[in-house]
Amino acid sequence: MTIIHPRQPVNNMNPDDVFFAIDDLGTQTGYGFILYQLQPGLYPDSPVNLYFSIAGDQSSRYLLFGALVARARQLQNVNPQLRARLYTSLDPQDAEGREFYLHNGFDLEESDAVVSLQIPFGDGRIPMSCTVAAMPLNTWEEQQNLLSRLQMNEITYLDRNALMEIMHMPHFIALGLYRNAGLIGEAIMAGQGDQAELTAIYIEPSSRRQGMGRALLHRTMAIMAAEGVTRVSARIMTRSQPQMHLMNDFGALQIGVNMLFPGMYLS
Repeated sequence: MTIIHPRQPVNNMNPDDVFFAIDDLGTQTGYGFILYQLQPGLYPDSPVNLYFSIAGDQSSRYLLFGALVARARQLQNVNPQLRARLYTSLDPQDAEGREFYLHNGFDLEESDAVVSLQIPFGDGRIPMSCTVAAMPLNTWEEQQNLLSRLQMNEITYLDRNALMEIMHMPHFIALGLYRNAGLIGEAIMAGQGDQAELTAIYIEPSSRRQGMGRALLHRTMAIMAAEGVTRVSARIMTRSQPQMHLMNDFGALQIGVNMLFPGMYLS
């Protein structure tokens, strides 16, 4: 069995980041890839995050794992001064996968978790020189601009189809936070009945660590509460200190786990 790269890009990925396991008969038995991500806002303690995925039989997985770890150490040298973490995703019920990654020195400390948040009293105090306003999303251009701003702030999981779906829910708000007329953050929340979920929130880098996110989330939940919402949930990455700090400000209580992210630090 051998590991090879494709000759052409696969799904816009560099061929050097894609691996195929081929047996002695020339049959593909496994597949893997790795993605380089620079995420200083989400993970200030480890800005470089190298996500990989493996599929195949047991022998293929071991060979692919070795090749992907070697490639990760090469990619780490793109920004050698930054701490890097190699990680993958795993179903919480996958006992075999947990054993595999633990055996290979990975930890299981990070997850995509669901938390419930306590809705605070009152409308919340907006910082001096700041205002809030609902974001206009009536046109394709306005919707696309919102998605672009989210992506610039490391929120890449929300696409236009998902945005259109939540915009048609009974409860929906996209609230912008402005300072001196300049947009510095946004929060999106949607739901139905007495429940709503925080879909996304960001504060632009120069305005972080000033209580802006707390103020914006407080006001967003207050608006939802006025519409009859009594339960608010959010999905968070448990290794992200900024996300954990903000959620803990609202009494976050973990109520579920969607995905595990086995990982290891490379530096």
